Amino acid sequence: MRFTNQVYGVSNELIDTYIERISVDEAFTKGLQKNKHIIVYGASKQGKTSLTNKHLNEGDYIKVNCSPSSSTLDIYNSIARQLDIVILESTEITTTIGGEAKVGLKAKVRIPFICGADAETEASVTKENEKGKSYKVIDFNLALAQDLSELLRSIKFNKRIILENFHYLNEEIQKQLAIDLRIFEDYNILFIVLGIWREKNRLAQFNGDLVDRVIEVPVEPWEKDDLKRIVVEGLPLLNVSLDNVVDYIIESCFDSVGVFQEICKESCYAAGINETQKTFIEITKTNVDDAIRKKLGDYSSRHIRCLECFIEQKARSSQEIPLYIPYYFVKVLFQETLGNIIQGLKRKSLQEQIKNLHHRPDDVRPSDMGYFLRNLVYSQISKGISPPIFDYDNSTSSIKIIDSTFYFFIKNCDRDEVVADLAMPDGLE
Repeated sequence: MRFTNQVYGVSNELIDTYIERISVDEAFTKGLQKNKHIIVYGASKQGKTSLTNKHLNEGDYIKVNCSPSSSTLDIYNSIARQLDIVILESTEITTTIGGEAKVGLKAKVRIPFICGADAETEASVTKENEKGKSYKVIDFNLALAQDLSELLRSIKFNKRIILENFHYLNEEIQKQLAIDLRIFEDYNILFIVLGIWREKNRLAQFNGDLVDRVIEVPVEPWEKDDLKRIVVEGLPLLNVSLDNVVDYIIESCFDSVGVFQEICKESCYAAGINETQKTFIEITKTNVDDAIRKKLGDYSSRHIRCLECFIEQKARSSQEIPLYIPYYFVKVLFQETLGNIIQGLKRKSLQEQIKNLHHRPDDVRPSDMGYFLRNLVYSQISKGISPPIFDYDNSTSSIKIIDSTFYFFIKNCDRDEVVADLAMPDGLE
């Protein structure tokens, strides 16, 4: 017997209806066989974590969950801690690299001691024994990728390092990690980076050396035939058929596998199906409509709250009235056709439309738009919008939706009502 939420829906655990796609799964598994970093990217809830869960056992990797406050030092410290590397004492140091001050951590660490010819010749190593295990104490700079690489190599580290939610990091940290990935590759310390964006070569923009040195695996698009395979997999597990409504579900989900899975799950619940059925049952269009209303309610409450946070902008002084670019962007977005939203809103056209609506049109300069776009993702994350909804694609000079549930929301909501209910910024009333 299987429960409905084990067969359909979005989960951190691998669900029963996971399907393999040649363009995605084969690219990922081939990447695992090569000495290259793997970058897995795409909108939220499109299968990035499921892909790693499918092809990696828990003992094959260590995982670091990135956050907006994470630094490279925090990330490397987490890696060391997960490998039974104990920091005995440490001193914060500042070094200058390329004229820029970098904060590091000079540390004395205790690491598991691997016996062997190389290890026995290390005269400077202090060996310790504890509970039948051998350790050695060494000094290194925890903030330097080369020091960490040498440390990991000394303990025969051969796992992958997964950086989850890479997009949460601020841009400077992303740039530093892009540089460090090149160093790690030299030592065969290999990473899997998971991030919410839709453009190719995102990390290569920060470090051109990564071109041809990483394997990129986009998890999108999801083809209709692939989505149909999901319900084929689920039929014998629940003894429930969605064949008569699968096209209707696909039409509503904008090729988002996460939304598709959730509507399949909620359609089953609407039909009173919580587990494997003893008799065969077919899901009806009425069940799907009930599921769509349920998910619209779920997504609407989140997205409206996120939009309210997104447009909020405080004046620096009582005399200043900000440009409120986020507010006007949302107004333009909700006036656009779904086709244009899916393709992405072009920067030039977006600026012109904002100027047409703006209370100070002559003050909306390209530099103001540039600042808004460069900080688009980080400003959302800093306001607690997780995952972020919007991202700026440098390669196409356009803003794209990177939360796959937002398409479903903006198609099914009352747009005029949503915009009217958003609190107008101070000074615009």
